[in-house]
Amino acid sequence: MQRTETVELVAARHEWLLDRVASQQRIATNSAAAELGVSVDTIRRDLRHLHDSGLIRRVHGGAVRLSPLSPSFTGRASDPSPERGRLADAIISRLRPGQVIGLDAGTTTTEIASRLPRSLQITIVTNNPAAAVALADHPYASVILVGGNVDLQWMATTGPTAVDAIREHHLDMSIVGVCSFDPYAGATTRSHSEVPTKRAFIEAAIETLVPIESGKLGTIAPFRITDATDVEVVAVADAEPSVLERCRSAGITVTIA
Repeated sequence: MQRTETVELVAARHEWLLDRVASQQRIATNSAAAELGVSVDTIRRDLRHLHDSGLIRRVHGGAVRLSPLSPSFTGRASDPSPERGRLADAIISRLRPGQVIGLDAGTTTTEIASRLPRSLQITIVTNNPAAAVALADHPYASVILVGGNVDLQWMATTGPTAVDAIREHHLDMSIVGVCSFDPYAGATTRSHSEVPTKRAFIEAAIETLVPIESGKLGTIAPFRITDATDVEVVAVADAEPSVLERCRSAGITVTIA
């Protein structure tokens, strides 16, 4: 006769799974079953329940931590972030005079625009109105703001007009903002309307940098942008070491800011 589990036992196992996902960003079904001494089917059932409850995101072979909720652009921009500044400075150090740079929407890309050295002669192609405004007084930056529908939640121009305008350029580098990055799931976002413009920036560029704050690394958002190996990650030094190691093991280039 099959043993019926108590509510307390199931709750304790769920708490253990949530703690493990929170601390390690990812959990494997097989290893969790072995550590807890239960069947793989039991862990799959647990993970399905936690996924349906909106607490984790199930992936092939286990589960990962959910992408952090993203407030409006204004809310994110007004929240001080030392990590954002470190990422911006690390990326700016890669820029060279005369380059044509694709600058995607986002708070980190806006920070890059505001910190751009005033002696740097550069062309910026962007769908980020806030970045264009930040460069208004730059003496040597040529700014091309692509048109389209303005998504006020994410402060980005989107739609076919924006995509076509981005594709008209041959970019030395694109700097693409994402909500989440996972070595297996790739770069993902919570903004469905921005997926085509982000892909256009990646396709138009020789190389693509993705700045990642620590809370976004090892998480997954609902909408896929591109595979992990299509971009180079620029991460902060205090990002989770185990996730950084998984990125490198998967052949992903990671630069530490």
